[in-house]
Formats: sequence, C-alpha cells, structure tokens
Amino acid sequence: MIFSRNELRVGSLDLKVIHLNQQEIGITVTEEMGHFLLIDAKDSSELFLLASLLKHCHDSDDVLYLQRERPEHADLFIFNGAVIPLNRKLIKEIKLALKRSRLKGIIDITIESRENEAFWDNWASWKYENQLRIDAEKDLVIFNSSRLGLELLTHSCSHLASSFAGHSHFNWYSTSSSPELIIRNFARND
Repeated sequence: MIFSRNELRVGSLDLKVIHLNQQEIGITVTEEMGHFLLIDAKDSSELFLLASLLKHCHDSDDVLYLQRERPEHADLFIFNGAVIPLNRKLIKEIKLALKRSRLKGIIDITIESRENEAFWDNWASWKYENQLRIDAEKDLVIFNSSRLGLELLTHSCSHLASSFAGHSHFNWYSTSSSPELIIRNFARND
C-alpha cells in the first residue's frame, strides 16, 4: 500500500511523519479515565494495516500520526522514543508544520496478511517490561515505545487479526508499571 510521508524540520529535529486519518483506515483511538487507551479496528484487515504501520515505524524510526475525525476520539502519535525524543510541545509544532507542509515523499508498505507465530516461540516477558509508555489525555495520546515495544505491538495486532479473539489484555506477565493497553478487533469483540 502506498502512503505519503512528510519530511519536517521541527526545532532541531528532522522528522519523517506518516499522517493518516483514523476514519480512512478504519481505526479509532479513544482515551478513558486518563490512562486507558482503546485502539479499535473495524476488522482483521485494519489490524493487519496497523501491524504493518507499527512494523514500518520499528524498521524506519518514522513517526506515525493517526488524526482523529470526531471530538470524542483522540489523536495518536506513535514513535520510537529512544531515537526521536518528542514531547507535547514538539507534537504541537508537528501538527502546525503538517498544516503548512506541501512536500511529501511516497513510501510503499507491504501489508501483512498473517501472523508470524515464530515470535511467540521466543517470547520472554522480561524483555518487554517497561518498553511501552503511554501519555493519554482526552484529545491526544502519545505512545512512546522502544523497538521491543513496537515489535510486541506489531505481533499483538497480527495475532488479533489472524485469531478470532476480539481483544487481549496484558496478562500475568505485566508489571505494575505496564500501561493498560487494549487493542480491539471491533468486528469480533463480542
């Protein structure tokens, strides 16, 4: 699938941002109670798209910006915080720069169509502790992740897309500092 990528200069950072509208890709993001993040996908194809975008962020260190369409949803920024140190001020500047930006690059992302189950054979929960940080507010969710965190999210989305599970939660391997992240396959969330 072909996506546009904006190349921006924000402060002293040169950023590459993939800017997508949530409604166009069938994914909605909401925040509840100041710490719950809900990422709802219409069905499996949308989850595979999200998994492919997360994998691209992992491989390229691009910033993924999913813009909300409705006031009850939240904008979502996903990035590798170890490589790209973003904060709320820089995110505000990114949003402003995207409105003025006209130069776009084009990237081709291969959409995954199945789960790589070999990932779970090498699963070690300790590797993924504290690899995801979520700063959630009503209008904006900042998802700061390491490469391991992006890898975990990629495979979690692929698993939900290829299984008949509607959603998953962090389980007994979670620590007290793990964010409560719920990614749901809305069509299968009974």
